[in-house]
Amino acid sequence: MSTNRETVTPFPSGVTGGKRSNTSAPETDAGVELMQLLDRIEQIIPDYQQPDVLRLRRIRATAGFADQLVPQTISAVTNCQPIAKRNLFDVEAGTAALAYRDEFRPVVLRMSAIMTALSYSIDEKLATVATEALQLYGWAKRHARQSDGGGARPYVDEMQRVVERTINRRHKPRPPAGTLPTELPDDGPSPAEPGTGPDKERTPRS
Repeated sequence: MSTNRETVTPFPSGVTGGKRSNTSAPETDAGVELMQLLDRIEQIIPDYQQPDVLRLRRIRATAGFADQLVPQTISAVTNCQPIAKRNLFDVEAGTAALAYRDEFRPVVLRMSAIMTALSYSIDEKLATVATEALQLYGWAKRHARQSDGGGARPYVDEMQRVVERTINRRHKPRPPAGTLPTELPDDGPSPAEPGTGPDKERTPRS
């Protein structure tokens, strides 16, 4: 009496089965080179600071006044002696802050575009192979139900566990890694209140 048995032969080390791809791994480690460039970028940027998550919301809110209000304030302090005598605003610091914005905001936009494109490039490659993996998973489930599909069942069970876990995780969206929280405890009065700034009330400069 003969029985049908499925023989599963593992691939040798470094050899894969299935479809052969014409896409080869990059000859150079671009990721390492990019990380080195990013390290250099951090060194080049003057006054580069890591965000303080406890002050992030207030800093963003207060900075929102700067684009329109600071130029007007510079003009007022420069041209109106009674306002200048109050000595509450540093014209030199205001001018430097606007110049810093004008120099680096285009860089932020360019880097943001690069991040978006790189993320898409990663997802596009992952989506291509994930589509093939899901197609194979569908076929493997049907094959595992056949009389000669016993050898595939452990693999199908593992694939099913991964697929179900991924589907369940989609119902609980999470922010991308490295994303700073947007809802933070308030650390003081609203920036809209007169006489307040990112840290504390300003006092006349001596």
